[in-house]
Amino acid sequence: MNIKYIHHSGFIIEDNDCSLIIDCCGLSKDSPELRECTGTYLYVLASHVHSDHFDQQIMSFSRPQIKWILSSDIQEKVPPHSDIHFLAKGDVYRDARITIKAYGSTDVGISFYMETGGKKLFHAGDLNNWHWNEEETPEDAAKNEKAFLDELALIAKEVPELDAAMFPVDPRLGKDYTRGAEQFLDSIKTGLFVPMHFGDDIDAARAFKGAAEQRGCRFADIRAAGDIFAVDLQ
Repeated sequence: MNIKYIHHSGFIIEDNDCSLIIDCCGLSKDSPELRECTGTYLYVLASHVHSDHFDQQIMSFSRPQIKWILSSDIQEKVPPHSDIHFLAKGDVYRDARITIKAYGSTDVGISFYMETGGKKLFHAGDLNNWHWNEEETPEDAAKNEKAFLDELALIAKEVPELDAAMFPVDPRLGKDYTRGAEQFLDSIKTGLFVPMHFGDDIDAARAFKGAAEQRGCRFADIRAAGDIFAVDLQ
């Protein structure tokens, strides 16, 4: 199984006969990234309606075997279709190849827990410790952190171990921008940590490498769009 970085929070996961496209913006039905998907079955996921996670162009993707798994807050943006499945927190999509469970977010929409190809994967969407310590009051920062830690505790109780996690490392948060990622890795044993939600600031994402490795996981050291990381590598 491989995870390909597209941009910001967008990834393509490939495993045998399945391809998953998650929170990819800027791709069209003719994009080479889509043409290169090898899976017979294509799953297109969007964690919430924000424009850096959901792009209307994903609704134009076409394959004989395609499903869209979208956060319920996107429902008003797309016409109903039998191949579109909307999830709110706690909902599950399941078929013979994949299980996807929606967990919560500390902003809008949901986060995704996925089981496929014998692997356990997580994509956080906008779930993070959005503390904004340099801009908000200590009381608001503490409230935001509690909301994140409560959701993290729920996930860790149900999913104590992951093969790979895609999680925000967003430098806009200021000096403590990796706090949420550290708390995530301290709570859930993770094989491969893939940073996301860093915009074009790749150096800020790469700076988390040491902290991730100190917590016993491999780090996806992203250098550019199109970089590929193996989930299975020991």
